[in-house]
Amino acid sequence: MKICIPVTEERGMDSKVSEHFGKTPLFAFYDDEVNELEIMKIEGRHSGGGLTPAKIAVNSDADILICANIGSKAINLLRTHGVDVLMGARGTVAETLNMLKRGELTGATN
Repeated sequence: MKICIPVTEERGMDSKVSEHFGKTPLFAFYDDEVNELEIMKIEGRHSGGGLTPAKIAVNSDADILICANIGSKAINLLRTHGVDVLMGARGTVAETLNMLKRGELTGATN
């Protein structure tokens, strides 16, 4: 399963989760099948690129997006393309993945 988490810095599993999905500068992609993490700089619309962060996440083939907060347009776009959206992420990538394992994240609502 490929998990996408918006982050504010490039520090591996210690990267801090972004509080604002639409303005996140980076995405952390974690593949739980091979236990690998990749951090990718994104050039979303808010930072001068042509795609929204939601479209970038869809194009990445992520199965799940985990974030702190997200707007309804992004939720709808992600769900339309088969990406599950979970909210309540906080702290670091490692802490967020542990929250996922413990079932502490909630499904996003419109």
